Amino acid sequence: MNHTNDSCWNEHPRRNYQDTVFHMLFSERENAIELFNALEGTDYGPDTEVKFTTLEDAIYAGLKNDLGFIINRKFLVLSEAQSTINNNMPLRQLEYIARTYEKIISVSELYGRCNIQIPTPEFFVIYTGRERWDTCELRLSDSFLDSAPKNSLELVVKIVKMKYNKGENETLDILERSEKLRGYSTLLEYVKQRRDEGCELKEAIDEAVRRCISEGILRDFLKSNSPEVMRMLFNEITSEEFAEIRANEAAKEFYEKGIEKGIEKGIEKGAASLIETCKELGLSRAETAEKLVDKLTLSEDTAEAYLIEFWE
Repeated sequence: MNHTNDSCWNEHPRRNYQDTVFHMLFSERENAIELFNALEGTDYGPDTEVKFTTLEDAIYAGLKNDLGFIINRKFLVLSEAQSTINNNMPLRQLEYIARTYEKIISVSELYGRCNIQIPTPEFFVIYTGRERWDTCELRLSDSFLDSAPKNSLELVVKIVKMKYNKGENETLDILERSEKLRGYSTLLEYVKQRRDEGCELKEAIDEAVRRCISEGILRDFLKSNSPEVMRMLFNEITSEEFAEIRANEAAKEFYEKGIEKGIEKGIEKGAASLIETCKELGLSRAETAEKLVDKLTLSEDTAEAYLIEFWE
């Protein structure tokens, strides 16, 4: 028997200003089924029951859940769309799954004697970035300070790498099984192509959407939601590019201040500026630490020291 609280969730999740195109597209029941079939090689039909469990009410612990759903009352799928490499996804997904189970399991049953049957969780990252990510899965245990004993915890996230160029695509079978996922990947690639050619972001997005519609790619979805899709894409890409620009500016300031006022003082100002930027963009503490190490060439211990000083 499935002891879950179905009243907590909607057949169709609500929209809010923090939605992404990925969330919007795959929050339709038929598209969620298609996504699961593509990821797992299953053949669930269009009438399969789907309950959405996306954490839509808030940013949880500074992180936002892209998509969550229970399919056929058996599997709980948590999927994140990423355009940048993030090796902390297992830790993020751990927070998401804990929050999700908290929502769907009643407290009275949790403290009862009977074993509660829960949907089997599966974790995915849909990676659309161009930077090479040399892994197919991430494990929570990779973050442990010491080897895990038998009574420890493990969580494995599968990395699904999307590339429009079929000659380079490492997950061609998945794209072939999902027209919507293939279309989503193509839309993003068209935007990137125009940006590489020097096109302004708004123009690049507009042209990419128009091109997809003319080529029959996500045609109905884009024709019905073009203004919203373009706004979401602009916000998503602007945030990513702004974070990169500000990080580079902070690194440049580090070098300039290092020359003018001494290396130590320059590092401090660069670190403070970068931490402030990351907080404004809603990045987690762990993600900010990665930026400090990468952009300012700091050791992990030094980055942590600056976080203790400047992260409020």
